[in-house]
Amino acid sequence: MKYKMSELVSQSGVSKSTILYYIKEGLLPEPEKPKPNVHLYPPETVKILEFIKYFQQNLGYSIAQIKEILKDNRLDFSSDSDMVLEYLEAMQSPQQAAQADAILHEAQKLGIDRSLFDAYEKCAAQLARLEYEMGAKLLTSEHKNENNALQKVIFDIILTLKPFIFNRATIEEHRRRCAANTNPKDSSC
Repeated sequence: MKYKMSELVSQSGVSKSTILYYIKEGLLPEPEKPKPNVHLYPPETVKILEFIKYFQQNLGYSIAQIKEILKDNRLDFSSDSDMVLEYLEAMQSPQQAAQADAILHEAQKLGIDRSLFDAYEKCAAQLARLEYEMGAKLLTSEHKNENNALQKVIFDIILTLKPFIFNRATIEEHRRRCAANTNPKDSSC
């Protein structure tokens, strides 16, 4: 089913002017124009708009960053594929991999013990299994008809809640250790 502009606005909650801007910027496909003043948009346009909105509002991505992800054509908005997996893969840029390698190299150069990074990897593998099991269970539950809402919640858990919990634990541990250390000459706290 193809959408007219008014239907696309209604389905996506995105204004007509924003949709036209996204088309101009190359974020959305050009519509079919079977008659003058009739523009028809493919059904995946709604998913693309949801993707753009999510990445802007929840992750703070700029239009240029989103355009870069979409340029690589790594996302299949036309199928019912696992969008959580596709979104996560889209976020893994070669620049991020290079940055991670550079951080590890610098840490190694400074003699930082590798045990912390090994613990990260072990913990990440365990969490990934639990995240997958949770997602699979949710997507086969009585809520399976709410697929987009479930995928958004799973994505929010993985990208927002997980880092928040990890960072909060680091802050709490640092505060606890600093409070226990009564030596005023210790400048690490």
